[in-house]
Amino acid sequence: MIAPIILLSLLVAVGLPLWLYDRKHRHSDECDIAVPPSDTCSDDCCTTHEVCPSQELLTGLGEPPVYYDDEDLDRFAGRTPDDFTDDEIEEFRDILYTLIPADRMGWCKSLKKRGITMPAPIHDEFIMLVNEP
Repeated sequence: MIAPIILLSLLVAVGLPLWLYDRKHRHSDECDIAVPPSDTCSDDCCTTHEVCPSQELLTGLGEPPVYYDDEDLDRFAGRTPDDFTDDEIEEFRDILYTLIPADRMGWCKSLKKRGITMPAPIHDEFIMLVNEP
């Protein structure tokens, strides 16, 4: 009875870190969608999306921003990604996780138009959510 428990413990102890490492590095070759590097996507980049997220962020920049019940975030315009309190980060998180997946890129575009930079942890979560299959 003890041998299966030891074997299972070893499997979890080795398998969990390997799974986490693989999950973290799986999308490392894809575009950083929140900061488009140029006006075009290369053929070997962004192949997991129907429309390149970098291109989607660049379209309609001259139009007024669309609000996603996030007018309160306008007070954060001009702040740096590392200049947010935990409560302020939680405000961004609440909005990000209540958006339907189809609205996430539009929300990011809206923030850019309004001069709002996502807090660093929210930026990472945003990229993870957009890159999910």
